[in-house]
Amino acid sequence: MTAKTARRRLPPAERRAMILDEALRLFAERHYAVVTVRDIAQVCEMNVGLLYHYFDSKDDLVRRALEHAIQQLMLGYEARRTQQPDPLAEILAWLESHVEIAPTLIRMVKLMADYASSGMQDEVLDALIAGFYGGEKELLEDALQRGIAAGLFQPHDISRTARRIGLMLDGIFFASTSRGDNRVAQDIRDLAEVLPGWIGASSPHALPAS
Repeated sequence: MTAKTARRRLPPAERRAMILDEALRLFAERHYAVVTVRDIAQVCEMNVGLLYHYFDSKDDLVRRALEHAIQQLMLGYEARRTQQPDPLAEILAWLESHVEIAPTLIRMVKLMADYASSGMQDEVLDALIAGFYGGEKELLEDALQRGIAAGLFQPHDISRTARRIGLMLDGIFFASTSRGDNRVAQDIRDLAEVLPGWIGASSPHALPAS
């Protein structure tokens, strides 16, 4: 059985995910503005008409590819977060989820950067990006607040610390894209090591090694 035949037999949900993965990869390798629907159909080994069965337009593909990457990150976080009320473990679960799908997130960051620099405006993309960063801010601030309330962390500026963590994560992915040094996992683990000091926590938690 050839790879092409196998792809034709993918269930609809898996085929849709495969299209989004390939679209995101192309959008990151080139500028998303120059990638065509035909380019995406070609790498997915399907005709353009079938691709339009899943997505309305290229703009729809761009939006859904970004949404798909965000969903993968959030699902990874929910799978890793502790069932116990351990705020530091929840923050580290957020960091670890970035390590797990780092290649996808590097592509996501590239797409968002290209969109931001394009001068174009798309209400759906704007809402997705704002929702992503708003969700990150909320989950980090909530964990930090609970840690302080429980006496696990020293009192500090919660909003500032949450923003600092988010900026560090963004910087790690932007640096990897610009330098091509493939240090995302190590840099995030370095962040996890210094994080307890920022929040005044003493904990044995650490991210697992690769």
